[in-house]
Amino acid sequence: MDYIQRLLRPGGNPQFQPIPGSFPATEPEQSYTPDASITRTSLEKVAKTCLKVPLLLIYYALAALISLLSVLRPLNKLWSFYDRKKKKTLNHEDALSSLLENLSVEHSFLLTKNSIEETSLENSFSFASIYGTEDGTLTTHLLPSYAKLLQSTSAQGKFGIVYLHDSLLDNCGHCLGALCSEKFVNMARKYEVFIWMGDITTPEGLQVANGLKVRKLPFIGLLAPKPGYKIQVIDTLEGEHSSCSLDSFEANMAKFYPRLIELRQQRQNIELQRLIREQQDSRYQASLRQDQGNTRRREAEEADQRRQQNEVRQKQQWLSWRRKTLAQEPSSFETSCRVAIRIADVGRVVRNFDANLPIEEIYAFVELTRLGLLNDSPDANQTESRKPDYEYKYPFQLRTPVPRVDLDPQSTIKDVDEIYPSGNIVMEFITAD
Repeated sequence: MDYIQRLLRPGGNPQFQPIPGSFPATEPEQSYTPDASITRTSLEKVAKTCLKVPLLLIYYALAALISLLSVLRPLNKLWSFYDRKKKKTLNHEDALSSLLENLSVEHSFLLTKNSIEETSLENSFSFASIYGTEDGTLTTHLLPSYAKLLQSTSAQGKFGIVYLHDSLLDNCGHCLGALCSEKFVNMARKYEVFIWMGDITTPEGLQVANGLKVRKLPFIGLLAPKPGYKIQVIDTLEGEHSSCSLDSFEANMAKFYPRLIELRQQRQNIELQRLIREQQDSRYQASLRQDQGNTRRREAEEADQRRQQNEVRQKQQWLSWRRKTLAQEPSSFETSCRVAIRIADVGRVVRNFDANLPIEEIYAFVELTRLGLLNDSPDANQTESRKPDYEYKYPFQLRTPVPRVDLDPQSTIKDVDEIYPSGNIVMEFITAD
């Protein structure tokens, strides 16, 4: 490399000048040959001539390439835009994150481009420190979509700021300094402003620009709610300005803020009245359900009482009919069965039954005896002449003590060897398990 530099140096190689006070360098003894010196000088001239032209061409080619890249920077943005269009559409959160990254890079480029004298101190904050997705100063004020901005602004009665950016323009980010100023941060915190940033090259940003009738970019709009859950634009800042100042925004916020306070109070009163009505309706519904429950319980009790009364009446009718139809003791001992029955609360009763009758006759005799209905004389006017439509269930079971056998009411007396022609029967009440 040193050899090439010596070839390109027009003045040739200057002789070495020793430093004052240094020791003289000892040079090896060389035999001086005039032919060798002439040959070396000729080779240097040839090498210098051969290498100078290619190196100059390479130098000018690199300079032209660097200049061309700086000139084609807008075309690179345009290519990136169409390349991004080919990709899958991002959701609101991802689109906002991508836009914030681009704005941060662009704001950093603008800060480094301007000189220290031209850059004011209030615009010296970095974009990422204010609008970073994780720990930015105004991160909680950022909303992912324009619809969310309108909803939050209208529902909570607060200001909203819209910033529209065009990534295809080189000078579209000159208003980022105002959005990164300490004055704007204090204003956003004071009035609790909601902020949404969008790119005009995205479908959502284009729709917002058409809805707000934006003609120049960049665009900063100040939104405020009004009665009827509607939104109005109270101030705008659009296009290229020499000084992107938000003083008019702050003045309009101070002017409209009392109206927002009044609007919030009205909505709070409306919400309070709605809650009161809901509580009243809830108490009314609870009282109505309680009354309906009491009515249903009362109706159920009345229905159960009527059912019990009907049950008692039907039992009385059946017992009256059964008393009338109960067979008398047979006079002949050949066709009779003599049984001794131990009845609860009555004692031991001995009676003869017709052996051709079913054992249900013994059940009916025991029930009538237990209830004391056989002691009274029957009333012809009150006795039933026909069988009532009622199935009477005996509350006891008749059994033989030894061997212990349950007596089936449907069996015939003479077919049961345990009691025919004579036997013992025990009455046992049926207990619920």
